[in-house]
Amino acid sequence: MEVGNMRDKQIKVIYYSFHGSAGKEYILTWKKVLSLGFSAFVILTLLISGGIALFTDFFHNQRIATLSTANKHLKSELGIIGQTVARLEEKMGLLEKENDDLRVFADLPRLDSDTRQVGTGGAVAAPDDLAVNEPFLKEYASESERVREKLDQLERRVSLFSDERMEIEKKLVEKRTELKHRPSIRPVFGGRVSDRYGFRIDPFTDVKRHHDGLDISVPHGTDVKATASGTVVKARKTYIPKKGFGKEVVIDHGNGIRTRYAHLSKVLVKVGQKVDRWHVIGKVGDTGRSTGPHLHYEVMIKGKSVDPENYILEY
Repeated sequence: MEVGNMRDKQIKVIYYSFHGSAGKEYILTWKKVLSLGFSAFVILTLLISGGIALFTDFFHNQRIATLSTANKHLKSELGIIGQTVARLEEKMGLLEKENDDLRVFADLPRLDSDTRQVGTGGAVAAPDDLAVNEPFLKEYASESERVREKLDQLERRVSLFSDERMEIEKKLVEKRTELKHRPSIRPVFGGRVSDRYGFRIDPFTDVKRHHDGLDISVPHGTDVKATASGTVVKARKTYIPKKGFGKEVVIDHGNGIRTRYAHLSKVLVKVGQKVDRWHVIGKVGDTGRSTGPHLHYEVMIKGKSVDPENYILEY
């Protein structure tokens, strides 16, 4: 009964204007009040939803704009990095070509192109959150991977270049040392070759015998020079007249190479002394088994005599 009475009740709204004394009267039933309240709720809900949608869309667009700007900057930076990598690759190629030329000079085998490339780096995947949440950035992911792979490969090429250059330098030092210790000059200036390496008639016995060196006739007292760097292993200053090599010097140049300078009048070095090419080691004489002032010059490889003229590059 109370519910029915409640539905039958009405609300009277009296409206007075400030500009006149007449008033207006509105009578509202509860049904009409509920209807108006529901309508107001729906309208308010739609307004709030629309506002949230507009607010969300605005900030989403702002975020897209910010990311787009950052993306353009990223693309520009990737382009610059790519150009820099290309220039570095070009310079690396020139340095590798230089190493190839030096390898020839150092008597080292050239590296093949596969070794030069030192493989290719694995692809660098884009982060998962970028791949999922920002799909419009995927177009630059492959370019980023390519640049990173090239940088990785370039880093390994630089490492290989450094190792290769050290190998070349070591080989060149060894080669320079070898050349420095390899006989290559005439031991005396001027004069005439009186006897060459090979068989000859012995001037003392008239018997054909092998001559193990090169005889150069020059005036008594002429400077005798070491033909390569080495260590003096013999410096004989005493001798028996008309026998053997007389006063002589023997130099060990390493790698099994030795040289002998015989029939000297003076010996100016001592055993164990280090000498360089062009170092004056004695004076020409005619001591020992000699027919006159001259230098007997020998080159020995691992104890066996060889033709000295093959080791004289300049006369």
